[in-house]
Amino acid sequence: MIIASVIWLFKKYGLPFLISHNISLDILLNISRRTIVAIALMIIPPGAFAQDQILNYSVLHNGNTVGRMQLQQKQDGEDLYLKVTSEVKMRFIMSIAVNVQEDSHYRNGKLICSHVYRTVNGKEKANKYTKASGDCYQLIDDGKTGSLNQKQIGTNMTMLYLHEPAEGTQIYSDNFQQFILVKKTDTHTYRIDLPDGNYNYYTYTNGICSKAELHHSFYKIQIQLT
Repeated sequence: MIIASVIWLFKKYGLPFLISHNISLDILLNISRRTIVAIALMIIPPGAFAQDQILNYSVLHNGNTVGRMQLQQKQDGEDLYLKVTSEVKMRFIMSIAVNVQEDSHYRNGKLICSHVYRTVNGKEKANKYTKASGDCYQLIDDGKTGSLNQKQIGTNMTMLYLHEPAEGTQIYSDNFQQFILVKKTDTHTYRIDLPDGNYNYYTYTNGICSKAELHHSFYKIQIQLT
C-alpha cells in the first residue's frame, strides 16, 4: 500500500516537476544512488566495517639500517587486533639475528590476550602469554604459569606506537609481564625504564610514534617510521 502511494505521488507531482525542469530520469537515479550511499554511511555503525592500518619502521644501529619492524592494526567491531613483527641482524663479535612477533587482542578497550615470541639465531628465547581470566590475568612464561591481580589491562607496550600516552600512565609490558611507568621528558617525548635496567624513548608526530630509541647496556637502536 505504501509503495503504491509513493508511485501515485511520483506520477502526479514528481514526474511533471522533472519534465518542467528538464531533469532526465537517469540524472535522478544517479542522484538517488549517491544519496542512498551517503545516508547508509551515516546510519551504519563504524564498527560494522573492519579498519586496517599498517605502520612500517626501519631499525638502525650506528646510522646503518639493520632491520625492519611492521605494526598491523585491525579493528573489527568491538575487537582490536595488533600484530608486531620485527627482523634485526647485527654484528658484534659474531652475527646476531633477532626475530620477534607480538600479538595483542583487545575487546571494548580490554586486553583479552597477548603473545610475545622471540628467537635469537633461530633459537627460542621468549614465549610468553597474557590471558584475561575472570578478575585477573593468567601469565605463561616459557611454560611456567602465574597470575596478575588486575581486572583490566587497557594499554600495553604495542599501543605506544599507535597513541601518544599521558604522563604518569602505567602501561603493561607483555615481555616483562608487569606494569611500567611512562615519564614525559620533552614535548611529545617519553621515557620508559625497564625492569632489566635498560630504557626506551618514544617520540610522537601527530599522535603516532615516529621514532623510538632503545638503550641497552651494550648498544643503542633507533626505530624510525618510514
